[in-house]
Amino acid sequence: MEKIREVCFIEDEKIQLFLLNKFLERSALAESAVEFVNGKLAYDAFKERSENGEPFPELIFLDLNMPVWDGWEFYEAASKLPGFDKVTTYILTSSLSTEDQQKAKELGLSSRYLTKPLSFDKLKEILSRQLSR
Repeated sequence: MEKIREVCFIEDEKIQLFLLNKFLERSALAESAVEFVNGKLAYDAFKERSENGEPFPELIFLDLNMPVWDGWEFYEAASKLPGFDKVTTYILTSSLSTEDQQKAKELGLSSRYLTKPLSFDKLKEILSRQLSR
């Protein structure tokens, strides 16, 4: 069975991370997951991968409201890294802000703007869609 090589969760809520990892494991559609608790840590790791010629995760679930760097700061910085345009990013947030929704639309992410909590079925649907690309 084909699997996604790596999924990335950029999320500061421990309960959310626990659930996402359990759902991912239960789906059996991904080989591994990496997680970061803020956008700056994620960006630094992605920058290092870029500099070392290592691949990025194929799929990112990005929270918007986090300490240090929020999701938008990560996305804007990471978008400038070579090859990041091949990564599929989903916004996964509790934010119902119209400003966040508008920004997602401007960045071409409005169809991948999800509100928490993410159900197992929705995660499985996203993973399956990613595999069929």
